[in-house]
Amino acid sequence: MTRRPLRSRRGFTLAEVLMAIVLFGVVTGAALGFLMTQGRGYRDISRQQSEVQNGRFTRDLLRLELRTAGTNVTDVQPILVAANDSVIAFNADLLTNHLDSAVFTGAVYVDTYASAADVSALSAADALTIPGTSPGVTYPLQDYTAITGTLGQAELVIFRFVRDTTSSDASDVMLTRQVNKRPPEIIATGLRRSGTTPFLRYWYDPNRYSPTTVGLDTVPRAWLPLAKTVAERGLVPDTGVAVTARIDQVRAVEVNYRVGRTEGESPEPVRYLVAMPNTAAPRQSRACGRPPLMPASITATWNADSNAVLLTWPRATDDGSGEADAVRYVLWRQLLGAGTWGESLASVGAVAGGTGYSYRDGGVDQGLGLSYRYALAVQDCTPNLSSLTTSATVVVP
Repeated sequence: MTRRPLRSRRGFTLAEVLMAIVLFGVVTGAALGFLMTQGRGYRDISRQQSEVQNGRFTRDLLRLELRTAGTNVTDVQPILVAANDSVIAFNADLLTNHLDSAVFTGAVYVDTYASAADVSALSAADALTIPGTSPGVTYPLQDYTAITGTLGQAELVIFRFVRDTTSSDASDVMLTRQVNKRPPEIIATGLRRSGTTPFLRYWYDPNRYSPTTVGLDTVPRAWLPLAKTVAERGLVPDTGVAVTARIDQVRAVEVNYRVGRTEGESPEPVRYLVAMPNTAAPRQSRACGRPPLMPASITATWNADSNAVLLTWPRATDDGSGEADAVRYVLWRQLLGAGTWGESLASVGAVAGGTGYSYRDGGVDQGLGLSYRYALAVQDCTPNLSSLTTSATVVVP
């Protein structure tokens, strides 16, 4: 057997190993730097897009809800309650827990699980100081009730630009919304003031103060803050050129802020004007003219054959004649001695033809000799309710 000569197995020198390590470090460092730069860029773009979306959501929400100010307020309930550079508080039918209310009362949102306190006017027993007002504005100064004796449908809505507690940057602000005495909810964060321009500016109708003036003008700075510090709107002393009446002349709100804070880029300015059409009306904008006239009468009799109270009433003046805008009839039932009418019992749609309507109420308690009475109102498409007409007492055997 012959033995092969062993080949020379020469290894790496120390200099070669060190050179490889250096090159590997350079390449790895460059790759990591590139990845970190890409990550920072992605985060900046993502943050900027989020802030821009926040700003747009803020714009869309304010445009939607500020326009509702004054819907379904009672005749003397304030429309605007307080207004300054960063806070606006107003009454509007923002939320309802009745499915049909989206059609017949014009509420913006429907939540069937909402409590009565969240879908009705704030009561005097739950009065609060409007956050962000100085001096503090207390609201309400009295209860505002509908014709049924229950609290009205317009809730207190408060929008406020305030320091953004989620950010370490003292320049950042957030927009919050509060309904009645609910805790404020954060609507948008990462907003900033647009230079020295206030977040909220107000446009008013100066004709009451200068009859020859045409068009709107910005509210004088000397008037701010605006507030409704009397209990009833439009009644003495809240008339003429009284200080408390100034807030009722506001016709539009100008909103100003900036969004986006990516390093090296200027935040995007946002500026828009929101009209408030209902502030120019005595109560609210009306699609069907004047409120319907009160129905002539309602008769309630016990019907033993059907074990129910039979309700009958004639066609209302605005049902097929007059302004011809009656949509439905609304019924209430009350146990004799009760203080208010409470929630409505039922509604009956207006139909063409005929001379009158009827309804059978089989939900009364029998065998107790209880006495009931009923109330009736007609509603148009605005919607406005007429005054109530009530029946004589009926005894259920």
